[in-house]
Amino acid sequence: MQKSIFQTQLSLVTEAQAQQLNKTVNNAPGSVALLKQAKQASVEAKANKVKAKANFEETIKQHNARLYSLSQEIDVIFRSHKIKKEHYHDGKYNGVNCIRIMDKAQQLWTEFAVAIKDKKVPMVPDTIIDAKCTQFSNLMGLMDAIWSHVQGVGTGLSPTALQVEWLQKTIEKAKALWLNMGIGTLQPKWHMTFDGHLLHQVRTYGGLADKSDETIELQHQVIKRPKDRFRSVTSYQRQETCIRKELRRGKSPEIKSHIDKDQAAIKRKSDSQRSLEMTERQQGQHEAKPVKREAFVDS
Repeated sequence: MQKSIFQTQLSLVTEAQAQQLNKTVNNAPGSVALLKQAKQASVEAKANKVKAKANFEETIKQHNARLYSLSQEIDVIFRSHKIKKEHYHDGKYNGVNCIRIMDKAQQLWTEFAVAIKDKKVPMVPDTIIDAKCTQFSNLMGLMDAIWSHVQGVGTGLSPTALQVEWLQKTIEKAKALWLNMGIGTLQPKWHMTFDGHLLHQVRTYGGLADKSDETIELQHQVIKRPKDRFRSVTSYQRQETCIRKELRRGKSPEIKSHIDKDQAAIKRKSDSQRSLEMTERQQGQHEAKPVKREAFVDS
């Protein structure tokens, strides 16, 4: 839009200069041809400006139309359950958020169904929406059940024959549901999960090894804090300079000693009432998860 406005203004200036030159040389053949070219360029510039304005207004219209769209409402539902897209993860859900989606699948898709019904096409009955959301909820529950039973290498315990049979049953049920829903199957992870490789790994080696990525995630968080702090700086170069200064300042021995001292002062005691309540709450959640996962498989 800005470029088309500048070109229009430039063409008008050029046309005015050509007219002045034509008057000065008393309509010489060369000046007449130059004036004709300037007028043609001015007409084309005005036409481009009209097109650019129309494109700009259409873009704004589409942007404003999404302000109260279903996509926006779904994002609000995700955030209400502490599930968000991390900008350091290319604006996608990272591993922690994916785990939360599977863990809270039933609650999420119940709320999604309500939001979809509010914005649905009149010809689509509510029963179809409820059935589709139930399918997604069950699929996420089955995926949660599958991946919770394959991290056996880290525990040092080999899975029993009953556990392997239960895993095979869960994989077969999830695959059938996936295909019935018509979701794409060209992903490499889908092939590894549902075409026998995952089950073979569990039978042969006892499960999948668990690799800690805490160091990687920590570095994401380290760079995320200064990015959030200096997000209001409009200049990209200036923002990067501020972030580098902040990171160097954090490595200062004096500042680091103050940070360590403050963190030690606020560190919770393991035998405090709050810590004991948190441990008890987590234990209850861990005991409830297997029951919920088995319900998805047996349903």
